[in-house]
Amino acid sequence: MEKVSVIVPIYNAGEYLRPCLESIVNQTYLNLEIILINDGSTDTSAAICEEYRQKDSRIRVIHRKLGGSGVGAARNSALPVVTGDFILFVDNDDWLELNHIEILYKDLKNTGSDIAVANFTEFFEERQSFAFHVDVSDPYLEIYTPQEWFEKQYDGRLSFSQCFTVPWGKLYKAELFQDIVYPEEEKVEDDLTTWKVYLMADRISYRNLGLYYHRKRSTSVTSVVEIEHVFPIKSIEERVTILSLIGFDISNELRAYRWRLEKHMDSYISRGDAYNYKKCLQKVKIIAKFLDKNS
Repeated sequence: MEKVSVIVPIYNAGEYLRPCLESIVNQTYLNLEIILINDGSTDTSAAICEEYRQKDSRIRVIHRKLGGSGVGAARNSALPVVTGDFILFVDNDDWLELNHIEILYKDLKNTGSDIAVANFTEFFEERQSFAFHVDVSDPYLEIYTPQEWFEKQYDGRLSFSQCFTVPWGKLYKAELFQDIVYPEEEKVEDDLTTWKVYLMADRISYRNLGLYYHRKRSTSVTSVVEIEHVFPIKSIEERVTILSLIGFDISNELRAYRWRLEKHMDSYISRGDAYNYKKCLQKVKIIAKFLDKNS
């Protein structure tokens, strides 16, 4: 049985960490390497990590000294020590269906894919309610080339767009991460990174089944940081550049680029940041000058 390395970046997640770890250690797929990256937590997270390490020989713990240095830095600490054939990411306040890894592993092997993706279910902490994106009539399985998969990234139906962007809810061949580095200075790193991993794959499977539970809290990163960090301009400019060079259709990327520029402008001017507002405005005006008159 091939080994799956499960990477869990952890920072002050004591209240939610046990349910997360229980859902991992009790997976029906048994051959796991569970790497817990404690990023200098100041709550009970370190103690919980050690508690689970003593109970389960599959668990490895890395304690980082600098607290809150970011999920990207935590993932970068884990990737060089991975010994598994496959990699799976889990956020420290989320949890998995107990057959999550087994289903993704079978999908990946049965379809000859390099990445197996599944949908997810949201859990809203404040109101204690779930948001289901799929129902029992929807658990289809599709196979995509990277080109075909990129066509799904702005599809809002059934949360395809978020499925595309986030690093979790996926089983990857470990070899895909040989040259992947997560940004360590950004507040949100997934939009800058996940798409690059797809381009290293040849086949991607997608199962429209909610196998991952994503906890939404008022303190979640995407709830407390500015929109320009959630939808960075740098990421979309990189995608436009690389996808155009390799011959992908970039029409969706160009529409998304304009949308992000406008959202950034609104965010900057609302905070009185005239410098960055004007930087975005200049790009919008250049695009409008040449594209709108020809449309």
